[in-house]
Amino acid sequence: MLKRLLSTSLFFAASSTAIFANNVRFEAWGTVGSVSGASGAYSGIAVGQSTHLSFEVTTPGTDIVPGHVTQYTIVGSSLQFTLGPVSVGAVGGAPSATLRNADPAVDGVLADATLTASKTLGFSFSDCNGSMFSSTDPLQNLGLWTGGFYCVYGWTITGGGTFIDIDLSSFELSLPHTGQPLCFGDGTQPVACPCANSGLAGRGCDNSVATGGAVLSGLGSLSPDTLVLTSTGELPSVLSVFLQGNQVLAAPVSFGDGLRCAGGVLKRLYIKNASGGVVSAPATGDLPISAQSALLGDTIAPGTSRWYQVYYRDPNQGFCPAPQGNTWNVTNALQIDW
Repeated sequence: MLKRLLSTSLFFAASSTAIFANNVRFEAWGTVGSVSGASGAYSGIAVGQSTHLSFEVTTPGTDIVPGHVTQYTIVGSSLQFTLGPVSVGAVGGAPSATLRNADPAVDGVLADATLTASKTLGFSFSDCNGSMFSSTDPLQNLGLWTGGFYCVYGWTITGGGTFIDIDLSSFELSLPHTGQPLCFGDGTQPVACPCANSGLAGRGCDNSVATGGAVLSGLGSLSPDTLVLTSTGELPSVLSVFLQGNQVLAAPVSFGDGLRCAGGVLKRLYIKNASGGVVSAPATGDLPISAQSALLGDTIAPGTSRWYQVYYRDPNQGFCPAPQGNTWNVTNALQIDW
């Protein structure tokens, strides 16, 4: 269903010069706009719940209109979406995504896939107020688009009397992440955020500047260890601690204004300051994560797992005061299988 919003779109795009074959990750966030006939695997979905869609495509794609329209194969096992408490993936067919570059005048992304319970996913991301992409190669369009879009379609789940309509709020093209995210502060965990401050889908609990919560991701290889952890959605410039645990808790525990799942022997690997709400580690001059862990007394053996979170200052004591909260918050967790 076409969505027309009055505000113009705000976006940040960091172009890549890569031209080699690689997977590219597509992600979108939003809220449920309307629901009709949601049952079975889709029961429990309600208007206003947070949503998250992610999938990877393989490149290079197949040119449909050279230079203007290129089709890419979606990696079926990577397609996953969460609507409130419901999480569903692809089950068959040949899921695909098409990237358009100003052809027609409204360019953007189209995608479709067959889902659990014979439902169909239809996804479209576009900006009716000018050209969105500079190329039909997603590797040339890496970046994050967020804010109010003047003209976007969002995405829908249809089939068998079911119609679920999602209002899109942000969209990202990135290289595939390393690790398995978990411990979300988005209302899907058995333990609620300390002050009912649920964040957006896939993120930690929301913070005092309403970023939707901070999200932790990893990028890089594990052998050799080039892994870099990045937290986004923090307060603009706050102290941030990269935490590692050698166990995962059976259920999240309250931790400041957020939820912690990293447990066992905890190590504070790096202490950094965010810039623009973003912080990464290790940085230039730092030891790799595995070497830093060994230096702190936890040697990571091949085939074992570690769990990571970043906790960061949120000094607004009126946002989520003690004893429920405190003066810090935390990202989702990330499991890395070394």
